[in-house]
Amino acid sequence: MINLTGKTYESCVEVLQKLTNAGHEAYIVGGAVRDAMLGFPVSDFDIASSAKPEEIMSLFDKVIPTGIDHGTVTVMHHSFSYEITTYRTDSSYADFRHPDAVSYLSSIEEDLARRDFTMNSMALSLDGTLIDLYGGQEDIKNGLIRTVGNPLERFQEDALRMIRAVRFQSTLSFALDKHTHCALKKQADLLQYVAVERIQAEFSKLLAGKGVQQALVTLIQANVHHILPGIQQIEKSLDEVPFLVNLTTEAERWAWLASTTEEPKRFLKKWRLSNRFVKEVDYLVENARSAQTRGWNKATVYTALPEAEACERLLSVFEKRLPKIKKVEQIMSELPITSATMLTVTGEDLVQWRGISPGPWVGEALREIELAVINEEIKNEKSSIRRWLKQWQTQ
Repeated sequence: MINLTGKTYESCVEVLQKLTNAGHEAYIVGGAVRDAMLGFPVSDFDIASSAKPEEIMSLFDKVIPTGIDHGTVTVMHHSFSYEITTYRTDSSYADFRHPDAVSYLSSIEEDLARRDFTMNSMALSLDGTLIDLYGGQEDIKNGLIRTVGNPLERFQEDALRMIRAVRFQSTLSFALDKHTHCALKKQADLLQYVAVERIQAEFSKLLAGKGVQQALVTLIQANVHHILPGIQQIEKSLDEVPFLVNLTTEAERWAWLASTTEEPKRFLKKWRLSNRFVKEVDYLVENARSAQTRGWNKATVYTALPEAEACERLLSVFEKRLPKIKKVEQIMSELPITSATMLTVTGEDLVQWRGISPGPWVGEALREIELAVINEEIKNEKSSIRRWLKQWQTQ
């Protein structure tokens, strides 16, 4: 029994109704049907229809031609967005990713035949009728990931489907059926033709799944780890994988993955992650490694702010234990300052007190003052800092 509720679904029903009232077929397809069957909340609905893109555009007030070359437009309705794709079939895939041409079809049955996995190849009509031609419902019940038809052909059409299969293995804790698993081993090399950005999006979801350990084992068994950027040594860190459940953010998970390499920053750039994200992730790795070497104290916690708790979660994976967040929070609560802006002195004060020209010494002195205040060697008061400065300048 598929039970869909909520405002997004109610709005989707109106879109379906408008299409059918105009004489077109229209079905909810793909992940929405799968997730509803699994009992997951559904807020993202894709629609397949017999209507051509231009016909869809004439029916609705706001339509964005997001993938019109491939028969897909996005309809905005009641502030919700719905991707509507005309029934289609794809010709050959010269680049193992994009079809060389797209042809429109006349039936939902033909459209479902071109999809990737059985669990994603079901359609739900307006009246609640389920179209399941490839045993998707049964595969979901059995926790099985199986391609529609020959897996070798499906992976040749779109090599990214191999990573998607393993991603679903992780996020759903499903198993790959034996033919799909064998095809992954045989055709893993085709992933070199897929843009790393596309793989990265799937890999982020894979790392967040409850079945991530088995998914990574599958990648290793299929030698996919020798094709993807920089994870050739991932097998050495598999004993840490059960502790990835400690991590709560995408940045923390990529920080763990980067930590399995010799040059984390270089590794992250190979995955075409944004400079901002690379900087954030590298910061986590650096401070977690520092705490691993020096332990958590006022200096290491202060340096890790505002991500000290995230760094402790990452460290707990390195050390294969539960995170000790309360310990870090206790040290945080005892810090005299939590940023350099809280110091009661500025560089101008130091220059005035010493009576000499500004230079590199100012920054060096401020860093020493900051550390001394953190360790409570001096109070964060101008008089105490001035006395400290007199001693520092004689060293």
